[in-house]
Amino acid sequence: MKKAFLLTLMIILAFLQAFSQEKKPFVTLDNLQLNTRADFTLDYHLDNDSIDHGFAGKYLVVALDGTIGKKFSYHLRQRLNTPNINFANTFFQGTDWAYLNWHFTDNLFLSAGKQVVAIGGWEYDSDPIDIYYGTEFWNTVCCYEVGASFNFKDNSGKNHVLFQVCNSPFINAAMQSIYAYNLMWYGDFNVFKTTYSINMIEYQPGKFINYIALGNKLQFKGVEMYLDIINRASFEQTHFFGQDITAIFGIGFDIGKKWIVFTKAGYDYNQAQLPNTEPYDQYVVPGKKVDFESIGFEFYPLGDRSLRLHLCGSHTSSDGDSKFQANLGLTWKVDLLHALKK
Repeated sequence: MKKAFLLTLMIILAFLQAFSQEKKPFVTLDNLQLNTRADFTLDYHLDNDSIDHGFAGKYLVVALDGTIGKKFSYHLRQRLNTPNINFANTFFQGTDWAYLNWHFTDNLFLSAGKQVVAIGGWEYDSDPIDIYYGTEFWNTVCCYEVGASFNFKDNSGKNHVLFQVCNSPFINAAMQSIYAYNLMWYGDFNVFKTTYSINMIEYQPGKFINYIALGNKLQFKGVEMYLDIINRASFEQTHFFGQDITAIFGIGFDIGKKWIVFTKAGYDYNQAQLPNTEPYDQYVVPGKKVDFESIGFEFYPLGDRSLRLHLCGSHTSSDGDSKFQANLGLTWKVDLLHALKK
């Protein structure tokens, strides 16, 4: 089925690309990527002195973007291996996003379809294929849902604000009548960049877990660092701040054109409720405390970002249990559009 899907996709895209050679094409294909990653992982569990290890294919993803006429753009990213399963093991659940943008003006557009749930933070916003170790929140959050968003971008390109209504990421059945209401701000001020959000997310009809997510990034020549802070709280809590949080810090250094050295640390903490009670927070559950520290490098043998080898290690402590993990992997990202043009 997957081979047939890929063959059909390639035929359709070749057809669209042929039309895009016209002087004023109605449909354009502007991006077509095939990305995959495979890892060898070794876990050493300190609590019982045991070792687990093995190979695993992590991702096999097709992504494409283009325009339809003058007012619409389309965007699709499909996982061909393990789907992003929430409540149904269907092919569409393996679709990270499939949405249309309707551009009213250069500043205003409406987006509708399956899209990223608009939650702030640079770890959350990263392509999963580029994450080696994530926080408890990142590992458990369901971040793709069907919905719509109204977007505004200013003339300077420094500010992008959107308001989104979508299915709650906590749905476990169709037509469950629970939703997420998300207000997001992306800021780009040269070396300083932001991805901030305020979110009201229903976990039951009329019951909300609320996020304040602050993603901050500093980007200099050869150096990139970010700090994310996410505060989660229910209106039913006594204390709204500091009881249920996630914090992430990462920094990377470019060494020439082929090497990146990086380190990252994350912390999840939920003391908003007693353990084993009905949780407001469905991802970092009551009583949870997780932290990790990691270090590693990436090597790009071709000098661009098409082929990557990574080696990294981490220490994780979760509810009193500790483990060390080593991870070696290969990632390749193929520009199929470039290949089609040839």
